Amino acid sequence: MKAKNTEVMMEKVSIIMPTYGSHGCLDKSIQSVMNQTYTDWELIIVDDNNPDTEARKETEQLVKMYQEDERIRYIQHNHNRNGSAARNTGISCAVGSYIAFLDSDDEYMPRRLTRCVESLSECTDPTFAGVYTGCEITQNGKIIRRRTNIKSGNFITEALAAGFPLSSGSNLFIRSDVVRELDGFDTSFRRHQDYEFLVRFFRKYSLIAIPDILLVKNEIGTNRQNTEMFYKTKRNYLEKYEKDIKKLSNKDQKYIYVEHYLSLQSTAFNQHKVGQFCKFTFCAFKKRSTYTVIRTAKLFVRTILGKRGKVNL
Repeated sequence: MKAKNTEVMMEKVSIIMPTYGSHGCLDKSIQSVMNQTYTDWELIIVDDNNPDTEARKETEQLVKMYQEDERIRYIQHNHNRNGSAARNTGISCAVGSYIAFLDSDDEYMPRRLTRCVESLSECTDPTFAGVYTGCEITQNGKIIRRRTNIKSGNFITEALAAGFPLSSGSNLFIRSDVVRELDGFDTSFRRHQDYEFLVRFFRKYSLIAIPDILLVKNEIGTNRQNTEMFYKTKRNYLEKYEKDIKKLSNKDQKYIYVEHYLSLQSTAFNQHKVGQFCKFTFCAFKKRSTYTVIRTAKLFVRTILGKRGKVNL
């Protein structure tokens, strides 16, 4: 990846912010955009709440506080359509040279846009069409992880395994022409929509990594997934990209399937679904036995130490 020593010209960044449900962190998210050192941006807030809900009324009231700033646009869906559809609505309205995403409970650090624009503007390799950065992850206000060990490159294998360290959909910063070339997000996915997008992105393009913490992902409460629904998502995901997976080495194919099985194993474990836990553990064990034993042991150890709840004896 080569860089050129030229002065960075101001190019507009379109920030797409889908919002749904409680507006708890929405104010902080908007403020984090207002506090950017890079000023040539537009913020497109897409309200995916149903019109007759309290969440819609609260969101309307909050956004009114900011609408004197002409850079902020507020769009309402006429019914709940899901996060991918909300992002696509924003993409269709965006006019910037770059498209960034920000979930309504996450926050940008002040120099995020400046650093992302600089990185892409200075890169002479057109296959590098996006940026992701280091991320601080908080849970109920407490820092639980700081992810800075990231690298530039193409990571289609990791994306197929749903294991690429993106941290959050808010970490996507992509050239707008590429986002439109990929036709945005697949609205059939309510989970894995970021990974699904990245698989198509990595077929042709790569990401520049900025290890510095430029994004804060705020996890509010617990987000327990339904094992049966999660399994359907995984099955659809793997079926959609079966041809991509088959192009890879046997080792990479095993890695991809094992990661999905172990993700399902962890979900079943958290929901006390013993039968499904055993089923997914066995499926993973058949492909990578030693690795599965180690990962399963770590799952139990984390639980015993209280990092994933309590063990029911």
